[in-house]
Amino acid sequence: MKRFLFLMLALWGCQEACAQKILKGIVVDSITLNAVPSASVRVKGTTRGTITNVNGVFSIKVAGNDTLIFTSVGYDELHLPIYMDDEVMFVKLTQHVTMLKEVTIIGRPEAEKKELPSLKLRSKSTPFSGATPSSGFGASVNLAYFSKEEKEKRKLVRINRELAQTQTYAEIVTNPQIKSEIQSRFSLSDSTYYSILTHFNERHQEVTHSGKQGEILAALFSFFEIECRIRRH
Repeated sequence: MKRFLFLMLALWGCQEACAQKILKGIVVDSITLNAVPSASVRVKGTTRGTITNVNGVFSIKVAGNDTLIFTSVGYDELHLPIYMDDEVMFVKLTQHVTMLKEVTIIGRPEAEKKELPSLKLRSKSTPFSGATPSSGFGASVNLAYFSKEEKEKRKLVRINRELAQTQTYAEIVTNPQIKSEIQSRFSLSDSTYYSILTHFNERHQEVTHSGKQGEILAALFSFFEIECRIRRH
């Protein structure tokens, strides 16, 4: 009897470990939240792999005990374990900053009085189109709506909407004039600038998704001022 139970448990564990599915996901930049195309996605310890398309979307066959490795030029390598309950992975890659030598930018005395740069930003980026919404439903019940495939499509659409909402923020933080002004005002090196910017993304998602230039700029400069004050004391 004990041998039979042991055999059943071993078979059950094998089924869990060997269960496979097609996992979909989106890879974005952790700072700008823009999609990262042509990023490498591979299963650790195997030859299975793929790359993201122009919208940062990928799909790959995985098992319950797999770990995915994400790599792209200019970004740190990222290892993420697979959770079989996940329908879609939302992956943020961190920009790789090469530390050569710490450089301090000496701010000008008048920098404290200098007003924020006046920007006339126009969106030139194409809205993320990794997935398209499902069609409307009639009076009858559409059973396909509850299928796993449709659930994955709807999740991709929600992520698509979130990325579209961050376009204004992405244009601001990638503007060289803004970066230069922040570094000059607070005497920051590149590595410190990106470190603080990553913390801002984590703590102020409501601002990054607001789409309001004035609100984003005010919150950004205020956050850098507070963070720099804390780090210096």
